[in-house]
Amino acid sequence: MNYLTLEEIHGALLGLLTEFDRVCRAHGLRYTLAYGTLIGAIRHHGFIPWDDDIDVAMPRPDYEKLYALYHAGELTFSEHFLLTEDRGKQAMYPFMKLLDDRFALTSWSHREVPDLFIDIFPVDGAPQTEKQRAKLYRRRKFYNAINVLALWYVPEKKWSRVLRVIGFPFYLAAWGYGAARASRKAAMLARKNDFSACEESGVFCYCLTKWTMPRESFERYCEVDFEGKRFMAIADYDAWLRKIYGDYMQLPPESKRHTHCVTAYQRGEQA
Repeated sequence: MNYLTLEEIHGALLGLLTEFDRVCRAHGLRYTLAYGTLIGAIRHHGFIPWDDDIDVAMPRPDYEKLYALYHAGELTFSEHFLLTEDRGKQAMYPFMKLLDDRFALTSWSHREVPDLFIDIFPVDGAPQTEKQRAKLYRRRKFYNAINVLALWYVPEKKWSRVLRVIGFPFYLAAWGYGAARASRKAAMLARKNDFSACEESGVFCYCLTKWTMPRESFERYCEVDFEGKRFMAIADYDAWLRKIYGDYMQLPPESKRHTHCVTAYQRGEQA
């Protein structure tokens, strides 16, 4: 089995993003590059050299329209591309992923996802007061922790056996509660505040970062360069990235250049 190099993973992820962009433009759906992907676009005009995933975000109305059109058969992706569920008993996460079934994902931390993917996060309305937001963050963190534990896989390292023994009771409790159930609870929390009626907005379904932006920030868009192509970003991307990361144009030290440890191979290829 020949595993993809980081450069080949970048190429496959770019294909996913290009297909996602094509469908969104065809149906008038708003989206923005997000998190490390957006940093890569602004700082490197492409992938952060050591990064191995892609994140996008959509205002909740557009996110729900994407879901509805896809399930009604009125929106279709090209062959090999499909959306995961973000609700119901089969949903492992409270947000959608776009998969490419030509590439099998073998990362230990994503064993419940069979194919290479990009993450699609909904942007929801934020509660009015800081106290209400803090409560939402606490509850989200609780359900996210259950989700992570229920899908927990410990990599094969020298400390793995000890970690498995110590963490087993917590894993067992989370497994009994269920990853899908935790995802449904987190999604319900995120949707509680109507995006269109709130002054502030944020991603509340899963991401562990705490931030809010004015709702209007997710109603103004521009195009940015990414690996020789043009994709969408919110016009206030600088304020957004500085709120989350501070001076994001400064390269982090090598010790903090983390990846998602993605490993994948192309299906149908001979070993």
